[in-house]
Amino acid sequence: MSIFKKRREAGFNVAFLDVMACGLGAVILILILVKFSATTDIPVEELNRLQQELAATEDEAVELEQSLSEKEQSVAQQNATLEEIQQRVERLKVQQDAVTQALKDEIAIVADLQDAIAAAGPLVANDLLAIEGVGEENYLIGLKVEGQRIGILLDMSASMTEEALIEVIKRKVGSDPQKRSGAKWQRSLRILNWLLARLPKNAEVSVVAFNDVSQVLGKAVNNQNKSSEITQIVTQAASLTPTEGTNLLQGIQQIAHQQPNMTDLYIITDGLPTYVNPNSGFNESRSCRPIKGKQATITGECRVNVFTHTMGQNPIPGTRTHIILLPLEGDPMAPALYWSWSDRTGGTFIAPAGTWP
Repeated sequence: MSIFKKRREAGFNVAFLDVMACGLGAVILILILVKFSATTDIPVEELNRLQQELAATEDEAVELEQSLSEKEQSVAQQNATLEEIQQRVERLKVQQDAVTQALKDEIAIVADLQDAIAAAGPLVANDLLAIEGVGEENYLIGLKVEGQRIGILLDMSASMTEEALIEVIKRKVGSDPQKRSGAKWQRSLRILNWLLARLPKNAEVSVVAFNDVSQVLGKAVNNQNKSSEITQIVTQAASLTPTEGTNLLQGIQQIAHQQPNMTDLYIITDGLPTYVNPNSGFNESRSCRPIKGKQATITGECRVNVFTHTMGQNPIPGTRTHIILLPLEGDPMAPALYWSWSDRTGGTFIAPAGTWP
């Protein structure tokens, strides 16, 4: 009995010691592991990688901040631009309103003028003859028919058929109807009619056509009782045939004889004269003999001399002279000399556009 009891006590003690030994070993192992972990260094490569990632993250954060700042500045600029545009739009609206109001005012003025014109009645030209033309521009050319004793000279030389010299030559060899149908001659007749249609009331008029000779077309007074005389002048002019050269002095002498004390002279021509009167005292030369039958052609210098000679024998130096100069090739001095003549007498010089009258 006592032996058994001792054995049981001995077994208990051995087991307890085993447990204690195992626990102590576990504690020692834990201490060893903790000390190893505390003294073990992080690898350098891993540290560098982490530092690079940190630096990249910081750079990215800086870039994001800069981008955000730029976006904020851009938004601020856009807001400023938008505000400026809005201000401009407001100014334009104000200007548009002002223009619209001004336009309305102008429309109202025009409407008032139209009403005034309608109330006044249509303006009717007090023309003795009906003239075919392009309208009221006939009254705006700057040429006014005036005076109480009026003379009209119509150049009916060969050059009055066309503007170009080659066309003039073609008309010269044509028939009389072909010469009369020339564009410039038909225009000259319309100008004559234009002048006759606008004669002042009760004005006396004489019309003479001239080339190397002169021909009286008639004398009339502009009033209702004498309208047939004006019509007769128009009819006679339409039957003329433009031919030969130009003796301006012949025409002036004839019109002065027909219309003594003439106040105004209207000349329809296209260039300087080519003939002088025989035995008139003209100083001839081999290159300038402007007598009919003596010379087939004439130079520009000779035509100037003929004009100067004509002015020296002009029987109506004080008469107000108006020149209607139609175009012609090869006579460059004509505009200046005719303008000087009309200006010296207080008259009018015009070289009208091709659409007139």
